[in-house]
Amino acid sequence: DALYGYGCYETLKVRGGLLYFAEFHEERLLRSAAILGIAHGLRPGELVRGLRGLVEAEAAGDCNVKAIMIGRSGRPADWYAFLLPPLVPPATAYSDGVPCMLYRGERHFPAAKSLSMLLSTVAFRAASAAGCYDALLVDRRGEITEGTRTNVVYARRGDASTVYTPPADRALEGITRRTLIAALTEAGVAVAERPLPVAEALSGEYALAVTSTSSRVIQVAALLPVPGEAAGATDCPRSPELASAAAAYDAYLERYSMDLS
Repeated sequence: DALYGYGCYETLKVRGGLLYFAEFHEERLLRSAAILGIAHGLRPGELVRGLRGLVEAEAAGDCNVKAIMIGRSGRPADWYAFLLPPLVPPATAYSDGVPCMLYRGERHFPAAKSLSMLLSTVAFRAASAAGCYDALLVDRRGEITEGTRTNVVYARRGDASTVYTPPADRALEGITRRTLIAALTEAGVAVAERPLPVAEALSGEYALAVTSTSSRVIQVAALLPVPGEAAGATDCPRSPELASAAAAYDAYLERYSMDLS
């Protein structure tokens, strides 16, 4: 079954020996399994306890933890967890932003974090070959939905009152997306789900950022066109509004780490 991508997974981060948002990741893994029809024997809290035990037993400092559930025919799913080196963005990512590539495609079951990763793999490899941080997927409506390993947030230039993100029914609800919304809400910034047409993303009216477990919030410095459809990159404006959102999220993580300690 694993050969057919019939499974789901989560990637968590450990920093300074602290495992971040384990309950949220467990919740999403179980939700993914339900969406994909994967029968399993995991009970709420069991994965969290197992992952915390793994981190403690390995005396893990800074790393990522991957938990994988593989569906099986006629019996409950198998699941595994193991440690990986931490993913570190380029040194200049936070100061200069990162380029991203537009790529046409839509994931099956976008609300599930499944092992069926062919689209994401092909798109990410194309983006990496062009020197980009990630590929941003463009659906049949001509709207940006998500990155292959990131979520997208954006803000209108000069408007600090609202941060936008593509609708959750068209993209995976990342844990960083979820906790960023919580951080901004605490900071008094509204967050609204709103489609992001490619034309708007390229217009210069909006600034974009990508979010993920390992990268937190990084602004997009340039957008490369869909391969074969146009030539040349479009520079994206840097946004003090998104810089403030990134700072609010870093403060949120700091408070969270203090609560865990």
